[in-house]
Amino acid sequence: MDELLQLTHAGTAYGGAPEFRGTCCAGGPDRAYGGHVVAQALLAAHRTVDPVRYVNSLHAYFLSMGRPGAEVQYRVRILRDGGTYALREVTAFQGGNALLSLTASFKKEELGPDRHIAMPHVPTPESIPAQSESVDRFWSGITSSAIRQAVQVRPISGDSADDDADHGGGRDRRMWIRIAGEVSSDHGMHAAALAFCSDLTLARTAALGHLDLIGGGSPSQKLFLTSLDHAVWFHRPCRTDEWLLFVQRSPTSGDGRGLSSGEFWTRTGVLVATVTQEVLIREKHAPTFETRPKLAATMQAG
Repeated sequence: MDELLQLTHAGTAYGGAPEFRGTCCAGGPDRAYGGHVVAQALLAAHRTVDPVRYVNSLHAYFLSMGRPGAEVQYRVRILRDGGTYALREVTAFQGGNALLSLTASFKKEELGPDRHIAMPHVPTPESIPAQSESVDRFWSGITSSAIRQAVQVRPISGDSADDDADHGGGRDRRMWIRIAGEVSSDHGMHAAALAFCSDLTLARTAALGHLDLIGGGSPSQKLFLTSLDHAVWFHRPCRTDEWLLFVQRSPTSGDGRGLSSGEFWTRTGVLVATVTQEVLIREKHAPTFETRPKLAATMQAG
């Protein structure tokens, strides 16, 4: 993972903004993986803050699709360096085209009360086969060899017949996930690795309930999916080369969008991060005309 997220310091861009360069792997045919762009943008921001500060949140908007293997420039704007918090803004460019806009907040550790909800009861990762129909189904929509080599997953069976539970219109899925191989002890690298993993399945989780409404099938067959925005709150440090439970849910989809959220837990039950993502969802070969009544047409004059 350290090599996959590697950045080169490229001096300063116009206006004195620190600039870093890297390359991203594919997330689909001729499309850079958005989680890789987010991870490198976060790492670029991390390189400009005091090492005693840890990232506490990131908010990213995907602006356009990048090309895998082509150089990406990450320009960091220093927005604030306070006594406890620091804020950075990162824009990712490729060939002069903006791919991503990300803001990240960093803070010094504070002592005080600490609480969080309990982790769900799930089977241990060792009790789940490394090879199974669930694992094959997980990787069926991910063709990138770089991602396959970097990440290990153990989907948890039993939520429903297809491993994804239906709860009154929402959809849930659970899996153990970790980085294959050892990640360096730098906390910024582990935060970036978690961001890398967090974008792998949220779009497909949002698509599950949507597929139910249009007659089933697989996301790759029926839908065009792409992330619109992505947010991560980092509650506590963790090692991403150790198993983390990733619990995901999608409460709604409609209007060409779907929403997913989730939590990351250590195997000892510590809540380490919360993520949310809004996804563009469009049916392939769907009609383009408006089928929903306009709001104005449904309102009666008082």
